[in-house]
Amino acid sequence: MIKSKKNIVGLIGLGYVGLPLLLLINKKFNVFGFDIDQKKIETLKNNKSYISDILDSEIKRIDKNKIFNLKKELKQISNCKYLIFCLPTPLKKNIPDMSYIKNAFNLIFPYLRKNQTIVLESSVYPGATEEIFIKKINSKFKIGQNFFLTYSPERIDPGKNTSFKKLSYNKITKLISGYTKNCEKKIFNFYKKFFQNIYLCKSIKVAETSKIFENIFRAVNIGLVNEMKILTNKMNINIHDVVEAAGSKPFGFKKFVPGPGVGGHCIPIDPIFMKWIAKKYHHKTKFIDLGAKVNLEVTDWIIRKISSYIENKKTKCLILGITYKADINDVRESPSLRIMKALMKLNNCKVDYTDPFVDNIKINNKILKSVKVRNYNQYDLTILCTDHYKFNYKKILKESKKIIDTRGKFKDYRLDKIVHL
Repeated sequence: MIKSKKNIVGLIGLGYVGLPLLLLINKKFNVFGFDIDQKKIETLKNNKSYISDILDSEIKRIDKNKIFNLKKELKQISNCKYLIFCLPTPLKKNIPDMSYIKNAFNLIFPYLRKNQTIVLESSVYPGATEEIFIKKINSKFKIGQNFFLTYSPERIDPGKNTSFKKLSYNKITKLISGYTKNCEKKIFNFYKKFFQNIYLCKSIKVAETSKIFENIFRAVNIGLVNEMKILTNKMNINIHDVVEAAGSKPFGFKKFVPGPGVGGHCIPIDPIFMKWIAKKYHHKTKFIDLGAKVNLEVTDWIIRKISSYIENKKTKCLILGITYKADINDVRESPSLRIMKALMKLNNCKVDYTDPFVDNIKINNKILKSVKVRNYNQYDLTILCTDHYKFNYKKILKESKKIIDTRGKFKDYRLDKIVHL
């Protein structure tokens, strides 16, 4: 396929959102990739991937002469017709931190030219896109006439877009929005080239809110099923059997699976964006607060349950998986990591971890390495925290002295050596 030389796309931020999008757009357009992390840039130039969903072979397709350090190659911004922001929006003392977007925008602003289109992909609170961009852009251009502002929230599901799970990124419905009708046309005509299904939102604020609402919905319902998990455990009923049975109803029920808590950038963080903006309207959130509370409490409950098997005896524990969900290398806000850290504080507990996606991790200024387990029998407790597909579950079941299952992977086994949490 011949790529468009005229319509160069500049992608700012090559992380968990930016890099998959770059690979998708790279199939049809010339793409310039920008980041300020020189380590990432060097990794890509060495044909290596730093994201578990993306294979090294996919990185080889990228033209390495078009991967730039943003601060060193600002002049390249003027060559781009589309500028896509894929930057982190963390919390800072429970306040949404838009500084990564603001700093990048301020950096590139002198190099903007007429007829460019900005696309913001980052998760933001309702109203943030207009607050960050409108005033400054209109000081130099006229939005909707000779410059275009749009918002299209990412919907990547890490670990589900991998080649082995056969879910293509471009098949996920793409939400789009624009500041004016002309802005809407620009983003629609651009993204329809890559995504099979496009949903045009009524406004930028609708698109911003829908992204946050999607993750609030998940957080609240995961909180509900996790509360049921604690209750049914006391009743000696397996929550996974309950969820499976309820899931047979063809209407009025959406299946959510319990676990050791929630993690990642979206589910623990996005609801707090809405809680923060709600305060400006003197509105007290209830479900949002309760969901967050329960999802933290379930991790504490699991830690107490595991600790009861240690108490006054020396115990050697193995943590299976430390990422926040299966089949990724991301440990941000991971409940699995929180469980591991809590056990490491116990005097009688020696803790190892094994994770096929995380070779090493720094905890308390110490580098811990993932162990290669020859026989699970060497551990008193084998604790399944993250159910990676690469684990040999038959071997784990056969060799382990006692398994603590927080993910329901062994839900069909009723054995004394398996503790279902």
